[in-house]
Amino acid sequence: MTHGDPSGRPEVLAEQRALWRRQASAIPGLLGGKAVWLPLVLELVKQVGEGRAVGLDTKPELSFDIESIERRQGGAAPRLEPATWRDYYGFLRGLQLVENTADELRLTATGLKLQSDPTPARLATILADRIRLFAEVLSLIAVEPLTIDEVDERIRSRYKQSWKSKGNTRIRMDWQEVLGLIEAVGSRRWGITEAGRSVLADRVLVGPDAFDEAPASVIEVPEAPAEIAGLLEEFSTSARTHESRNTYNIWVPSPPSNPNKVENLRTIMNAALGRIERRELFSFISETFDLRSSSVESMLPFLRASGLLVEVGRGVFKATPAARAWVESGEDLNFVRILHANMRFVGEMIRTVENDVTRNDMYSEAAKFGLNIDKCRWIASFLLNTGLIEEPRYGSLRATPRGTALAAELPLADIPSAPQEASAETQDARLAPAETQPLLVKQNLVHLSREPLAGGEGNGRAFEKAICDAFLAMGFEARTIGGSGDTDILVQWRNADGSRSTAIIEAKARSSGQVTHTDVSDVAIETHKGRHRASGIAIVGPGFTGDTIKNMASQKKWVLLDADRLGTLTEASITLGLRPYEIGQLFLVPNGLSDVDDLIADRRRELDIVSFLLTKLAEEESDAGEPISARDISRDGRRTELRPSVEEIVNAIDVMSGLHVGALQLVNAADDPKFATYVLGDALAGARRLRALADAIDRPHREAR
Repeated sequence: MTHGDPSGRPEVLAEQRALWRRQASAIPGLLGGKAVWLPLVLELVKQVGEGRAVGLDTKPELSFDIESIERRQGGAAPRLEPATWRDYYGFLRGLQLVENTADELRLTATGLKLQSDPTPARLATILADRIRLFAEVLSLIAVEPLTIDEVDERIRSRYKQSWKSKGNTRIRMDWQEVLGLIEAVGSRRWGITEAGRSVLADRVLVGPDAFDEAPASVIEVPEAPAEIAGLLEEFSTSARTHESRNTYNIWVPSPPSNPNKVENLRTIMNAALGRIERRELFSFISETFDLRSSSVESMLPFLRASGLLVEVGRGVFKATPAARAWVESGEDLNFVRILHANMRFVGEMIRTVENDVTRNDMYSEAAKFGLNIDKCRWIASFLLNTGLIEEPRYGSLRATPRGTALAAELPLADIPSAPQEASAETQDARLAPAETQPLLVKQNLVHLSREPLAGGEGNGRAFEKAICDAFLAMGFEARTIGGSGDTDILVQWRNADGSRSTAIIEAKARSSGQVTHTDVSDVAIETHKGRHRASGIAIVGPGFTGDTIKNMASQKKWVLLDADRLGTLTEASITLGLRPYEIGQLFLVPNGLSDVDDLIADRRRELDIVSFLLTKLAEEESDAGEPISARDISRDGRRTELRPSVEEIVNAIDVMSGLHVGALQLVNAADDPKFATYVLGDALAGARRLRALADAIDRPHREAR
């Protein structure tokens, strides 16, 4: 066995890359505890070979009693009742043991080998052939006994894996334990067995050197199946234009136990290879990924818009021919090809990050194609899952050689000269304004404030909806009312003391770009205020001209808010995480808006000081390798434009320490916190943990929608 050819011969490295491309990135899930895995797989393969797997919704009659299986230490309790063939199909197909023909499972060549040799050794060989890093994990244990944590750390470091938990390493070692390839040797360590060494004998292992940057000429990508190639070919004719690709919202399950979004989509498509009713499909997804039905329903627009799922009858769905070709090929590049054919900024994202760019730069480029930050993150996660882009450092993305090779074969759209407006189709499909990129919210507000008849709706209605969306994005309760005799938008929020506040908003879209006193009625506005018992009033327009309206607003305690300013506040609220009651100060006349501006400036300064603190710790670690105190950091900061005080540095340290993410490490404590010394901890892991925490906080909100 080798970890790669020491001489780096191109033909050996090419063999390793080809093996890696053929392998799946994760072991498919199998219902039940690990104690039942081996007998269950052998039994299922036997029954498929005997022609007894007819009807995916039927259950196999097992020849052994699941309850009699002795539970393994650390493993989940076995499922006491057999599941349906549909539930087992994802695993069997993922290992290329079976194929589905007219709702009947049949053994593949690999499955026939396991049927004729139903042993742990044969199944171990299949897993090593089919699953990335299965044999490579085993080879690390062959060198010396290791704990799961040690194996996970080494495999991630060696192969630059961005796994979010030890789950990927653990599932590989669980299977190795079940198949007798490794055994516990004490102190939580695992050692290799003779059976494990037999699996590794004469096996080609993929080494890290196979992924050193190579000339594009040696990077090969497999050809697309005919069903997918046909979709891409349409762009070279007059059949389709790139503008036909949509910008629908994306949502795919990614629980901690199965974080790979592409693999999870494959599981869903496996269930839909045959005709399946909507209720049954939703139930399958809910049970497989432990989701609420409302969350599953929010997936359906994406599955259809991305070209993966099609409705073949009333409430009956089926995987598209292209999706079937992807699943049956076992090649995830084909999923990316399907996504590129149906959604904007997929291949274009690879092109954008070809030379290593920051995520913010990539988001700005995506805005030209009509995509917001949330959609960009989803597409980036797909490309990361499939190894087409990588994250060389925090906040940056870079195309891999394989990604560059694929992008060179895709029909890519030209870069638009200006951000595209969202289509009516996109607007209908959006999940919620809170997911919208702030830049696009601001641009939309400014544009619609000068287009009273935009969208073919009533005078100013599109502008009213945009204002409502902006306040929803900031966390307010907001709804449009409109109509004769009532206000345009009603917003409400809860204050810090728990009390509730209400404000009304009058929207004034004007093609002239200016609102004057003749455009507003003080009697009507006061009537609306009384009807809704509002404490605040704002008039929002493209701009305001004339002293009369400004004097009237001052006297009546109205806030005059131009669309650009509202967009700026929305951007700050989203990026800084401001609470509605903090932004709600804008309705307090005369100083509310200036108080909000001061708050935004303070929050930005706090973040700047946190960044300065971590930068100084990193510099100190690089230059001297010594800890440094808040007093010394503040003293060094006097030469910068920021000029942080000692108290501000101490506050930043308190903030970072209170988050318990390990970004700072205390070296020497002191009675006076100014003199305690620190070194830089694992800042990258800390940032990732905070993002994971933010996702956990936001997840119930997304699922509730």
